[in-house]
Amino acid sequence: MRGADSVYLCYTMVNCVFFLREQEEKKGLDCIEMKQQANSSGKKRERSLRSRRTTVSQEKKLQTGEEAQYQQNAQGEGSLTVAQFGDGQPMDVIAEENLSPFNRLLRDILRRDRSEISRVARELEVSENTVYRWMNGSSVPRAVYLKKLPEVLSEHRSNLTYVINQTFGKTIEPLYPGIREVGKDIYRHVMDLATTIAEDSAYFWQISQAIFESALHHLDAGHNGLAITYASLMPPRADGIHSLRELAMSGTYPWPFSLESKIFLGSTTLAGTAALLQRLQTWDSLDAEERFQVTIDEFERSACAYPVMRGGRLAGVLIISSALPGFFKDYTTREAVIEYAQLFSFALHERDFYPFSLLHLEPMPDLQWQRAELARSYVNRVVTCARKYAIPRQEAEQRVQGEMELEFEERARTLTEGKPSPS
Repeated sequence: MRGADSVYLCYTMVNCVFFLREQEEKKGLDCIEMKQQANSSGKKRERSLRSRRTTVSQEKKLQTGEEAQYQQNAQGEGSLTVAQFGDGQPMDVIAEENLSPFNRLLRDILRRDRSEISRVARELEVSENTVYRWMNGSSVPRAVYLKKLPEVLSEHRSNLTYVINQTFGKTIEPLYPGIREVGKDIYRHVMDLATTIAEDSAYFWQISQAIFESALHHLDAGHNGLAITYASLMPPRADGIHSLRELAMSGTYPWPFSLESKIFLGSTTLAGTAALLQRLQTWDSLDAEERFQVTIDEFERSACAYPVMRGGRLAGVLIISSALPGFFKDYTTREAVIEYAQLFSFALHERDFYPFSLLHLEPMPDLQWQRAELARSYVNRVVTCARKYAIPRQEAEQRVQGEMELEFEERARTLTEGKPSPS
């Protein structure tokens, strides 16, 4: 019995050991599973927390952007769209050729002048960056600022009013009314002068001045800046007529009342083109694609030219220049130019007209260069010529004008030939 009891006791102990091991293994597996579950739960909580942080960050960014926009509106900023900036300066997000007339004019006026931009921004109560964005075309001014701009930039009131209305619709009432048709009074006045003036030397002067005075009062009642010029054909050479020359002019500020230095107008000018084509020609600074096709004088923002003709022959061209862009867009204004040119033919004699077949216009140098050169040397050359050849002043002037025409023509040819050919 004792041996059996020993065996039974050993068997029981072995079972207890296995049972205890199984319990420990089971407990270990449970711990591992609990630990895995805890890790999984921790990862879920971490992902949830990270997602919550991201959402909060986005909400903060959105709130910050909304607050910035609110502050911008509260401060009276003028932009409807916001451009990106780098190094503290606005980016040119719109190509030059795609800028509106408003953008181009504002650039021309301010010309990146920091002090002037600062003044404009201060008076409009906007930031300097806002003004830069208006210049660059990356934002559009609100109507309240468009209406204030012509007052802030009062020297450019007329031009700004026009381009603002052209670019953004009728935002501001124009400062100059529509042009009326040419009245009958000037026709009667010219007819009276033509039939009563006895002195040949006074004939052209009195009639031309009467027409100039009437046209200036008619076309520039608001004194926005207008110049009326008559350019006559130069005497023919062996191969024809090479240019026109300014003969008479009258204007309002910024032009002088009359010209001292009368330049030559060749084939590359608006007057030359009107003479060659025998019809009305216009130029406007707002028409970017036509901007550099003709040589333009200093204050011109728009211009119109019409040939002065009689019986199928040509004497010269009447040119009317405006300091306002878009001035000749109106049909009635262009018709008025034609009427004044036709009326101007009464100021001329039959000998002043030439057949169109004689026209052989050549390019002439830059207009500003011509004015400077004529102011420097013309009078001295006339005096020297009169003394040298013992001839009257009028004959000396004609001789010097012919010499200078050839010299200017040669200079223009040399400058043209010296330019590199386009690739």
